Amino acid sequence: MAPFAEFARRPGWLAILLFVVLYKLGDALAGVMANPFYVALGFTKIEVANVAKLFGVAATLAGLAVAGLIVYRWGVYRSLLVCGLLQAASNLTYVLQAWAGHDVWVLTLTILLENFTGGMGSAAFVAYLSGLCSLAFTATQYALLSSLAAVGRTTLSASGGWLADRLDWVPFFLATTAAALPALLILLWLGRRFPIDPPAAARPATR
Repeated sequence: MAPFAEFARRPGWLAILLFVVLYKLGDALAGVMANPFYVALGFTKIEVANVAKLFGVAATLAGLAVAGLIVYRWGVYRSLLVCGLLQAASNLTYVLQAWAGHDVWVLTLTILLENFTGGMGSAAFVAYLSGLCSLAFTATQYALLSSLAAVGRTTLSASGGWLADRLDWVPFFLATTAAALPALLILLWLGRRFPIDPPAAARPATR
């Protein structure tokens, strides 16, 4: 119980846990319905797989690398904001895809941007989760926080099919973009009340 008790004594801990659940929700909602969306537009599984294999993995790795540099230079708080905004905005490329229809070039752009910004958001988020863990309970607290984050990515995002069925594709992807905003509002509140990054004097020097 000690890791729970230590975390629960921190100021704003409930808001922190809510942020952890919601940060990747918009991205997960869109991602869980991406393949059904592509199939509905007439893309074959081979077309989607070829684009994802050629560009998706490379874009994710590039996003991770870029976010790592951003975290190093800007700190975790600003990185979470920037990466979270880009991650949410990338869902709008699905709207562009819906308008374009069966267009492989637009599909390539959609997968590139979605994977790149998703990688950025993941890297900044992992840095944040790591910073939340105390030295005395690092393994247990990280396991608990990452498991809690999975609630948003899996359990809550499972409603994606139900929403898409009732909203149609364009309103659905607009809704997934909006679903990312509550976490960013919580982050803004946390950043004002409880500074996330160490003081400037404690940060590594950058050129």
